[in-house]
Amino acid sequence: MTHLSLMRASTLVLICTLLFLLSAGQTIHACFVYVRRDGASRWLRVWYEAMLATHLVLACAVANSAIENQGAIVIWLHPVLLLVEPLLWANAVATVLGLLYAVRMRRPWMAAELALLACCTPPAISAMGRASSILLVVDVSYFAARVGATLALDVRDSRASVSRLSLVDALDALPEGVMWMNGDCEVLFMNDAMRESLVRLGLTTDLADARGLWPRARSLAREASADRLLVEVDGETTRLFVRDRVVLRKTPCVRVMALDVTEEAAINARLESINRLLEAANEELRTSLARVQKVAEAEAIVRMKVRVHDTIGSRLSVLHRFLEDDRDDPEALERITGFLNGIMDDLVETDRPSASAGLKSICSAFSLVGVDVRVTGELPADETVARAFAEIVLEAVTNAAKHAQARHVSVRLQGRPDGESSLVVRNDGDVPDVIVEGTGIPGMRRVAESVGATLSVSAGPPFVVKAVLLPRDGGAVAAREGESVKEAQGERGLA
Repeated sequence: MTHLSLMRASTLVLICTLLFLLSAGQTIHACFVYVRRDGASRWLRVWYEAMLATHLVLACAVANSAIENQGAIVIWLHPVLLLVEPLLWANAVATVLGLLYAVRMRRPWMAAELALLACCTPPAISAMGRASSILLVVDVSYFAARVGATLALDVRDSRASVSRLSLVDALDALPEGVMWMNGDCEVLFMNDAMRESLVRLGLTTDLADARGLWPRARSLAREASADRLLVEVDGETTRLFVRDRVVLRKTPCVRVMALDVTEEAAINARLESINRLLEAANEELRTSLARVQKVAEAEAIVRMKVRVHDTIGSRLSVLHRFLEDDRDDPEALERITGFLNGIMDDLVETDRPSASAGLKSICSAFSLVGVDVRVTGELPADETVARAFAEIVLEAVTNAAKHAQARHVSVRLQGRPDGESSLVVRNDGDVPDVIVEGTGIPGMRRVAESVGATLSVSAGPPFVVKAVLLPRDGGAVAAREGESVKEAQGERGLA
């Protein structure tokens, strides 16, 4: 090491300055390695990088010693160098740590670096003699390149990797406010979003003691529970403050989070409004069902009255006349007895009333629920067609009362001399934007097609259901055309 004093003072000053800067840079790199998560070999690498920083510090001390002894009395040289030389055995420790790290991580290219560290031990330096000055220059050159490269990689990785420092930055960038307090209610951390929330609520943010923070926020809350507060901020946004208890680094802490729930609060308000509307609709539906029940009961009563009046009433009149005549004719009495025995069969008979009677019962039944059904014209003479038209009227009026909330329904029946018959049902109810065919409209269409008629629906306004029965020849043609259209639609659906 005494040969270093033979180097020029300017060269030694430059080398000492570079080694000082490199030791500082290597220390920064060691800090980056410490905060980085590199798996099982993390601590081995941390110690190795720290020993490299120590190596550079010792090299700087050696160069500095050579500068101090430049031009001094020779007898002073050896005692001064004795203070630095024993410390150079730290390079042997760095060599061993580096060898362990290279073997474990399978990095054979570290052999040159480890050889350089081994050459910086006291025995190797003594063996080199005058070449020790060259070793110092090589050492400075190598570590200048290494430290520069590692610092550049550290800067690049710090922008993409997660470390303890980057986690703090990430917490500050969160849109949700978060704060931690220890058991003495001292604020350990508060991000920017939480600070903004407290400022907008008029609460202080430089809290040395946060004991009164939760009670103060509770006094401003719209809804409050033990650990949840719903607070309106400036009348524009709604924040949900949630408090819970967590453990950070084996220390019990209280965590407070501030969540922006403005949209959720608006959605909840709309849901409450919709629920109220649904409750009102359900009540109206129950009322409508009660009315429909009354309609069904009234229709059954009307049907029974017609049957009693037309069938059973006539038979009772015959019986009454027979008793008044006081006839004593065994043959006639037997016929009357058989005639009366058929009354019970008539009561359970399931035959439907005539189409015209059914149409009248429809008008009467729906009048009980406030729907005015007015019929103009006469049903077709053919009873089958008349029954089909009456069924279409029943379904159309039912749909108008049920879905469109109609109050007035007009039914127009028209027959032409050429045999064409038409039915037009209009209502004054609500007009749908889109006609959705459930079961009612397809059912009316099937009834119309069963007698050879065509049915069309128009949303209007007003909502119109129209059935047209052409003369026999025309009706057959229309039916064939309808089947062709259905087949084409089926082919399109399969395609």
